[in-house]
Amino acid sequence: MPIHISTVHRTFERAGLSVKRVQKMASERDPIAEGYFINHISQYPAHYLVALDEMSKDDRTYARLWGRSPKGQRVEVYTPFVWKRRFTGIGALALDVGIIASRVIEGSADRETFIDFLRNDVVRGWSLI
Repeated sequence: MPIHISTVHRTFERAGLSVKRVQKMASERDPIAEGYFINHISQYPAHYLVALDEMSKDDRTYARLWGRSPKGQRVEVYTPFVWKRRFTGIGALALDVGIIASRVIEGSADRETFIDFLRNDVVRGWSLI
């Protein structure tokens, strides 16, 4: 016997499930290691720190954008990413100054690329300030 979509929707609502946008989480995420890092880094004044970040952009996998979860909870889905042509961006940010260095390369950044970025872009950018 067919069931109307609005009946399914009302049944989910009565069960306490609501429709939300899915939040992708990195499967490597470790809350305990994150806590240790926050405890360790909090001993330094903020103006001592330079934040470095690397990100990449590739062809995205089609994944669900919306999902159901109990009210008051996020919808989290752990999914792998698929890539073809990859670009990597690396940036350095100082609290009171802003972005002091950035670089975009085609492909993935390896150790040598990152060290070169630190030596030639971050150190040079910081010395110009």
